[in-house]
Order: sequence, then structure tokens, then C-alpha cells
Amino acid sequence: MPSRRHSSRRGAATLDYLLVLAVILSLAALLIPMSRHAITVVYEIICSLVAWPFV
Repeated sequence: MPSRRHSSRRGAATLDYLLVLAVILSLAALLIPMSRHAITVVYEIICSLVAWPFV
């Protein structure tokens, strides 16, 4: 019985790995452009705060 249960689980680890990899890659694809935009916005805010007394 244990050998039959083991054989039905074959390939499940690879499938789990591929699903986790797909989730991580899709999150990275979304977060990279969003992080660039966030960095640009923060940079503009800091520039405005620094330059405000001189305007």
C-alpha cells in the first residue's frame, strides 16, 4: 500500500514548485514597474521639500 500512495504523489513536488515560481514571477513583474514609479514620486516629494524654502 505505501508504494501505491507514493506513486500517486509522483510529480506533485515539481508541480508545486512550478506554481510557486509562477506566482513569484508574476508578482515580480507587477512590483518592478510599481516600485520604479514609487521611487520617482518619493524623489519628487523630497526635491519639493528641499527646494520649497528657496522658492
